[in-house]
Amino acid sequence: MLLLSGNPTWGFLYRDFIGPLTAAGYRAIAPDWIGAGYSDHPRVDASLTLAHHVADLVSFIDQLDLREYTIVGQDWGGPQGVGAALQRIERLHAVVLMNTWLFTGLISKFHASPKPWTTWHAPVIGQFLMKRHKVLSHHGPSATTVRGMTDDEARGYHHVFDEPDSDHVVLTWPRTIPMREGDRGWQDMRMIEKRLPELASTPVLLLWAPGDEVFPLEFGQRLKELLPHAEGPITFDRARHFLQDDRGPDLAAAIVKFLHGLHSSRP
Repeated sequence: MLLLSGNPTWGFLYRDFIGPLTAAGYRAIAPDWIGAGYSDHPRVDASLTLAHHVADLVSFIDQLDLREYTIVGQDWGGPQGVGAALQRIERLHAVVLMNTWLFTGLISKFHASPKPWTTWHAPVIGQFLMKRHKVLSHHGPSATTVRGMTDDEARGYHHVFDEPDSDHVVLTWPRTIPMREGDRGWQDMRMIEKRLPELASTPVLLLWAPGDEVFPLEFGQRLKELLPHAEGPITFDRARHFLQDDRGPDLAAAIVKFLHGLHSSRP
């Protein structure tokens, strides 16, 4: 099980998944992307593009010689995880997607709005807000939690970006979201979208938090159109963008049920 997070989180996001998944007999791996968590934190955009993250994960799969692996991706973990899986599809067992996207042409109100999104990654003020005040790296998960978060949990998320400019990826990721043709990341996302039919024989599960303003339910419905054989989207209330934090045990249970169903259906 490759548990893949997005911006500005890291493997800590999946802390409620590890126990249930391993108890059910699965090997759970929550790698940190370059620039996030306890991985290296380069200060140059060239090391943090969508294409680089996909290549890094392909290398990770190869070095661990992973077989019969399942991608579990949310936010950027979706396109980066599926992008890599399409390069190693012969080893892929299943895909679980949560509040993410794998396509161009659909933009949420959140991403199109000046406050806060386009302001966050504007050339000058974006640097000031994101790097000087760390509005996302030190306030993302704790500001959007539905269930509530202790100070220790908030520190668990935020402390990996304490060092000055260590959160370079937090600014690069927003600037890589392809809003229109020609944007950085557009061709990479189009490649992923065009290759989605190759997943026609791969079991897919869609789990969704309708309360997420970043990737609302219409994004899950669009994925269902592109992957019509997928189960779901199964919705989870009392959750926003980081639904793994709000409803972790429930999501893990849904994933185990889905995977056990695949095993029981085998001849």
